Amino acid sequence: MRTALFAAFALFGSTACVGAADDAKPLAQRAAAVLKTHCYRCHGQDGSVEGAVNYVTDLSKLVARKKVVPNDPKGSRLFRRVDDGTMPPPDERPRPSAAEVAALKKWIEAGAPAAESPHAPTPIGPADVYAAVLADLDTLDRRARRFQRYFTLAHLHNAGLSDEELQTYRNALAKLVNSLSWGSKIVNPVAVDAARTVLRIDLRWYVWDATTWNRVLQEYPYGVLDQSVTARAVAVGTAAKLPVVRADWFVATAARAPLYYDVLQLPGNLADLEKLLRVDSAENIKQERVARVGFNGSGVSRFNRVLERHDSAQGMYWRTYDFDEPQANLVDRANGGLLPDRRNAFAFPLGPAGLADNPFQHAGGEAIFALPNGLHAFYLANAANARLDKGPLAVVSDPKRPDRAVEAGVSCMSCHTSGILPKADQVRDHLDKNPKAFKRDEADVVRALYPGNDITLKLMEADANRYAEVVAKTGARVSRFEAVSTVTQKYEAEVDLLTGASEVGLPPAEFRDRISRSDALAKHIGSLRTGGAVTRQIWVQTFADLARELQLGGLYQANLNGPTLKDNTGELDPLEARGDSANQWAFAPDGRRALVASGDRSVRYYDIEARRDIKRLVGHTASVWAVALSPDGRFAASGSMDATARIWDLKTGLESARFGDHTSLVGAVAFAPNGRWVVSGSFDGSVAYWNAVNGQPGWRAEKLGPVTALAIDPQGTFVAVATPNALVLLNLTDGRELRRYGKLAAPLSAVAVSPNGKWIAAGNDLGTVHVWLVGDEKPRFTLTGHEGGVRSVAVRDGRWVLTGGADRTLRLWDATAAKPERAVLRKHAAAVTGAAFLVNGTQTVSGDDTLLALPWKIDPFINAPTEPQKELPKVPDRIPYARP
Repeated sequence: MRTALFAAFALFGSTACVGAADDAKPLAQRAAAVLKTHCYRCHGQDGSVEGAVNYVTDLSKLVARKKVVPNDPKGSRLFRRVDDGTMPPPDERPRPSAAEVAALKKWIEAGAPAAESPHAPTPIGPADVYAAVLADLDTLDRRARRFQRYFTLAHLHNAGLSDEELQTYRNALAKLVNSLSWGSKIVNPVAVDAARTVLRIDLRWYVWDATTWNRVLQEYPYGVLDQSVTARAVAVGTAAKLPVVRADWFVATAARAPLYYDVLQLPGNLADLEKLLRVDSAENIKQERVARVGFNGSGVSRFNRVLERHDSAQGMYWRTYDFDEPQANLVDRANGGLLPDRRNAFAFPLGPAGLADNPFQHAGGEAIFALPNGLHAFYLANAANARLDKGPLAVVSDPKRPDRAVEAGVSCMSCHTSGILPKADQVRDHLDKNPKAFKRDEADVVRALYPGNDITLKLMEADANRYAEVVAKTGARVSRFEAVSTVTQKYEAEVDLLTGASEVGLPPAEFRDRISRSDALAKHIGSLRTGGAVTRQIWVQTFADLARELQLGGLYQANLNGPTLKDNTGELDPLEARGDSANQWAFAPDGRRALVASGDRSVRYYDIEARRDIKRLVGHTASVWAVALSPDGRFAASGSMDATARIWDLKTGLESARFGDHTSLVGAVAFAPNGRWVVSGSFDGSVAYWNAVNGQPGWRAEKLGPVTALAIDPQGTFVAVATPNALVLLNLTDGRELRRYGKLAAPLSAVAVSPNGKWIAAGNDLGTVHVWLVGDEKPRFTLTGHEGGVRSVAVRDGRWVLTGGADRTLRLWDATAAKPERAVLRKHAAAVTGAAFLVNGTQTVSGDDTLLALPWKIDPFINAPTEPQKELPKVPDRIPYARP
C-alpha cells in the first residue's frame, strides 16, 4: 500500500513539476526577449561589456551572478534599474513598455526560471587546440608558417562562457595586439576553429619577431610542453617551442609594464621615445608649436596637471606634467616671503626647466601617442624623464588596480577609454582674471602656449574621433568599460573550482578528487574542494605542482631557448632538449643494446644492461627524432630536425651515407628487410626510399601530411606510414599507395607491423590503439586505457600488443580478450618512447624519455588462464635478459 501511495505521489509530483516547467518556460522566454530588445546592445552584442556585464540574455547567469534574485524583484538590481528608468539609459530608444517591465517582474516573482535547460559545453582539450592549429598551418604557404602564433580561449569555453562573453575576450585581444604594433594597419587575430576559441596572428602584422615572442614567453606561467605528435608538428611548422598561449593571460600581462613596454620596444627615456616619434618637444615649445591645457582635479593626478600636444610622425603626441601636492607649511619659503610654490602650475605655467626663467617643477607625467595604425600607446616617466612601470602614489592613483597604482598600459587604457579625454583649460582664464600676476612678456608666452578652449577642445575632439574610428576596426567599441582593462580584471579575479578545472583541462568533480589525492595540491589549493577560491597569484605559484601532479606535461623553460633562424622569426630547432633525453628507441632483438634518438643532436648506441653509451654518433645539427637498427645489427639509421636522414657504421661510429632531400623534421626511419635500402618520412609530407650505401634516392611519395611514424613489413611487401589524418600503406618497391585507413579519431603517433606481416597496430594521441588484419577495411581490435598519447607500439601477432604512452605506463594487451589489458607497468617516471618484444617470446623491453630502460618478463601474463591482471607484481631492478 505504501509503495502504491509513494508511486502515486511521485507521479503527481512529476506531473506538477512538468506543468510548472511548462508555465515557467513562456515567462522565461518573454523575459529573455525583453532583455534582448532593450539591454543586449550594450551588454553582450558584439562582445560589448558595459557595466562589466556581457551575458544579459543568459538568464541562469543573471541569477548565478546575483544580478537577479529569484522571487524578489525589489532585491534584483537589474530589475530596479529597468523599473526606475536608468537602464537602458534615458536617451536610449526604444524604451521598455509597461507591459515589458511587468513581464520581467512576473518572471522574477516566478523564481527567475531559465528559458532552456543549461547545456554543458563540449570540452575543447589541448589536443583539439593543436589539431586546429595544425589544420590552419596546412592552409598556409610553408614559408609563412614560421611567422604564425596562436592564442586560445578554450579553457574559458570549457568554463561555460557564452559566445558573447568570449567575444569580449576576442575584442580585447584584437585591441591589445594592435596597440602593441608598429604596423601601419589594423589587423585582427583570425579564428581558426569552429568555436572561434583558437586565434592566429602573424608576427609580421605587428612588426614582431622571435625575440618579441620569446619575451612574452618569459612571463608565461602556464607553458606546458605537449608531447603529442600534433604539438610536435605545430612546433616544427611555427619554429617555436610554445606557439600557443592563453589569450586572457596575454591581455592581462602584455597590457602591463614592463612587458607592455618590451613588446612595444619602447626606450628607457622619454627623450629617446620622442626621437623615435620624430618629436622635438623642447624646440616645439620654443617655437610655440604646442597647445597646452592646465587644470585642477584631473581625477588621476592628486594636484594640478598640464597637458601638452605635439604633432608627431604618426599624428599626435600628448604628454602630461603632473605635480606633487605643495606643502601647506610655509616655513620653507625663501627669505620668509610668500613666494608661490613651483609645483603650482597656475603660478608657474611655463617650463619645464631650461625653457623658462621661472619654470614649473613637475614630478613626472604620462605620454600618449598615436601608433602608425592610429591606436594609442602610453608611457610613464619621472621628473628626469626616465621610464616608470608604475606612477608614484603620491602623485597619481588608479582605484581599479589592486594596489591603486597607475600602471603603464592597462591603467591608461582604462582611463583614456575614448582616447584623449576632453579637458577645459583653466590657466588662460586664470591669466585673464589676474593680469598683474605675470610680466607682459611672460603673459604673451602663456597665451601662445595655452591657446584657449576654442582651439584645444577641438584638437582633443578631433584626436578622440580618429581614435574611436580605429578602435571600431578592432571589433571593440569606445565605452566606459574598456575591453582590455575589463578582461584584465576578470583574469586577476580569484580562481574557483570551475575556473581551475577548466584551466587544467579536467571536469570539476575529477579535479576535486585529484586535489584530494595529492598532499601538495591540498596544501596550496585545498580550499577549492569545499567551494572556496584561491587568489590568482597562489594559483600561478602552484601551477608547477599542478603540472607535475596531474601529469600535464613538462613545464616550458624560457631560459632554454636555442639559436634563432637567420631572419629571427623562430628557433632553429624548437624541439632541441638538453641533458639525457630519448625521443625514440630501437632495440636489438635480444634486448641487450639499443639506439636512442636524443634531443641533444646525437644518436646514442646504448648498452642497456650497463646503462651507459657504447658510442655517441655525432653529426646531426639538430635534435634527433627517429632511429632504426639494420637487420644485421651493423648499421644505424637516424632522422633529425635538421631535415636529414643518416646512416652510421656502428663499428667505427662514423657517418656512412646521408639523405638530404627532405625539407623538414625527419620523424621516422626504417631499414628494408635486405638492409640495403632505407625508408624515411618527414613532416614535410614526404616518404623517401633511398640507398643505405650511398644515399641515392629510389622512389618518393608526396603530400601525405606530416609523417609521424612508419614500419616496414618484414616480408618486404609494404611500408605502413602514420600521419595525423590516416594510416597509409605504400608499396615498398615503387611507393604506390596500396591502402588508406582514414577517418581516425586522433592523429597517429606510433605504428608497428607483426613479424609475419599480417597485422598492423597503430596508436594515436588520444591513447587508443587500433589493430588491423592486413586486407581488412576496419580494425579488428580497438584498445583503450592509456591516459595520454601512445608513443610506441609493438605487435607480435594478432593477439599480443605492447604499448608505451605519455602517461608513463607500459601496457601489455591481449587483443582477443573481453578485457584486453593484461598488465600495466608503472615504473617509468616519464613518457615511454620505446617498446619491443624480445625474440625469446617471454620478455619485453621498454625505454622512456629520461633514458631509463626496463626489461621485464611477460610469460606470467601470456600463460595466465583468463582473468586479466591490472598491475604487475613487484619487479626487481634487474632481471635476466633474453638470449637469442
